Amino acid sequence: MGPTLLTVYSPASQAFEQPALLSVGLAVLGSSVLAGVLGTLLGNARANAAARRDRYAQTVRCLVAWAEYPYRIRRRTDDEPASLAALANHGHALQEQIAESKAWVAAESQAVSKVFDSCLRELSARVAPACVAAWQAPPVTAAAGMVLGDIGLQGVHHIVARMEVAVSYRFGPRRLMGRRWTLRRLRWRGCLPGSEIAHPDSRLREKPVTRPAQDKTGRAASPEVSVSDPDG
Repeated sequence: MGPTLLTVYSPASQAFEQPALLSVGLAVLGSSVLAGVLGTLLGNARANAAARRDRYAQTVRCLVAWAEYPYRIRRRTDDEPASLAALANHGHALQEQIAESKAWVAAESQAVSKVFDSCLRELSARVAPACVAAWQAPPVTAAAGMVLGDIGLQGVHHIVARMEVAVSYRFGPRRLMGRRWTLRRLRWRGCLPGSEIAHPDSRLREKPVTRPAQDKTGRAASPEVSVSDPDG
């Protein structure tokens, strides 16, 4: 029968193993807690981004619906009190939605709020007289009457495009930009008055073709065009 090996635990060895086990346990616990915290933060960030995206989409829809309101009025098929009341109520609902969106955008981003206010002013300047003309026009009685053209609402899609460009600065790395730098970029891209870009659809990212100066012979000099974006 071979010799029996006995393991002797001394107080010194026990004192050494306990801190080691404690360190391992804390490390495991700390990593799981950290992973949970990071997962929660990332989940909340994604949820907030999704909610913010929905609210901005609603804001753009409000602008489009406001631009479409004169068409709704003009395409009415009768002047019965119920039809007129429905159109009027729709206009009131649009005003409420626009006011709500304006307040939310102002709280979410001062830079985008300036763009929204500018777009709303320009759009209302077109919508208001178009509504007056639409109310004064007779009801549509034939299918051909539904073809209205633009009824004086030129450039609406350019106004909406400016808001869409501004909204893009509230997502991704651009969201980390400061307000002043964001405003500078929005002006450069034509989203705000006084910008360097003449074309309202700033997604083209082109600087304007300035009106050429005339020389002494009356011939226009060649304009200079820049299509570069500092941000690429």
